[in-house]
Amino acid sequence: MWPWIKHWLDWVTTDVLRLSTTRPHGQAVHTRYEKAGLSLYDLPVPWNADAVIVEVLLRLPPSARKKSDFSVRFPGAEPIAAETLRPDGEDRHRLLFRLPVPLATTTGELLWKQRFLSRIAIPVLTAPDFLAGLKLTNATVAVRLGAQTVAAQAFVASQCKGLIACCTLKSPFVLAPVADLGLDAVFRSERSAAEFIVPVVLSSSQYASREAVVTACPPKHPHRVGAWTVTWRIGGKLLSTQRLEGLPVNRFEKSLRVTDTRFVITEKSGQMKAVRQLPALAELASVGPCFLVTSSEVGMAGLCRLQLHAVVSGDARPSLLLEQDVLITDGPLAFTPGMLEVAELGRVNGFELRHRNRVLGVASLSPVPAAALNAEGGFKPPPEFAWTHAADDELSERLNRLMNGSG
Repeated sequence: MWPWIKHWLDWVTTDVLRLSTTRPHGQAVHTRYEKAGLSLYDLPVPWNADAVIVEVLLRLPPSARKKSDFSVRFPGAEPIAAETLRPDGEDRHRLLFRLPVPLATTTGELLWKQRFLSRIAIPVLTAPDFLAGLKLTNATVAVRLGAQTVAAQAFVASQCKGLIACCTLKSPFVLAPVADLGLDAVFRSERSAAEFIVPVVLSSSQYASREAVVTACPPKHPHRVGAWTVTWRIGGKLLSTQRLEGLPVNRFEKSLRVTDTRFVITEKSGQMKAVRQLPALAELASVGPCFLVTSSEVGMAGLCRLQLHAVVSGDARPSLLLEQDVLITDGPLAFTPGMLEVAELGRVNGFELRHRNRVLGVASLSPVPAAALNAEGGFKPPPEFAWTHAADDELSERLNRLMNGSG
């Protein structure tokens, strides 16, 4: 075929004939964006995205496979040429455009040789809309005390080894825009006005999700008495503030309380359980005290050394059985130091829980004594008895039965 005839046929089939066999058809348009090193298909496109990628899947005849013939056009802007055109099967091709992020939601046109093929919608997420939908929940400040970490609102200042602030970020959109907004936690001492700003960076998987747990630790930990605040900020917007207080150790020690006592017993059958009142010792294999210890300070956390003493008949001074450092909070801690064989109890009348020289609680092994009444209405006083929470409950129960006439 003569060369000039071939060029003439190409011109007729591509620019004159309007047949589907000579034009692109069967297109599918996909929009995504790039942010924080990720390629995200989740729309809308945030205002601070690095680029908008429009990918079009087309069926192209051989005469329509020139990249330069394709472009996209948006209102008030110059047409943007295609970046790549790659084959994806026999007659299927992938056409890719890289676009700047529009200032607002817009709709453009996909063109082939200036002829309309399809509409391209790009929804845009603005900064105010993203910040309005961003929520911070479960904001918590934890204190490191020794080898343990516990959420607290108050702590023993001299025992603190560090603070850890954590929270959950939630958004109806993926969190990728956070990368440029500047999320940080501000730790501030109310006593010295010292302030530590800790930037927080999310991982790639967190940027691609709608919810993420984030943490922050200040470079220095508080060791003096005084209040601290932890404030979470993003893009100049204050999200949450928590306040916690470092207390002196003597205030913490004064707040220690035993709220109840129990006994942990092992029956001769091998069954183990906790009881308020001891059954006959002949039915048991071993016995151990259980004290529920707490602090009356709200949100408190602190370490203290508890001592377990055995009260022995004939001994003026109780015998020390155990010393142990424990973490005490404003919730009851079940302090169960161990169990003794019944044969080892001997002259033991009960147990005392102490901190330093202060008795916090008593667990008596002796049954509650009864007062014997005589004919004149008098009574013989019962033997000396260490009053316990269990005895107090039993007294209340007996008084209720007496008042209700049930004996």
